Amino acid sequence: MSKPLNQEILEGLNPEITIKKDNTLLEILNLLEILKSNTNEKMARISGELTELLSHNENFIKIQKADNLNELLQILTEISNKMIKVHNSDFLKEKFPVLKKSKFLNY
Repeated sequence: MSKPLNQEILEGLNPEITIKKDNTLLEILNLLEILKSNTNEKMARISGELTELLSHNENFIKIQKADNLNELLQILTEISNKMIKVHNSDFLKEKFPVLKKSKFLNY
């Protein structure tokens, strides 16, 4: 039996599902934040989707060498077939202070 149409529509609007779909950029920025912070205090949580993306060493190197957000987005467009949600600049600067300080988040 298929799900009622209303339930399918509501699942499409479920914020938890939506957040999971557009987490890739935030996960990568979190990883870069930790790598550039030069501290060993934090560990990055990496989803299965990001693990698969980074399983090719070339992809990891490209992402790690990105000089700014625009370059990172170009790299992600090349290596991923998924749409990427870009968050508000102020939100990103607040969430990733190390990347903000290094001017990585400047457009």
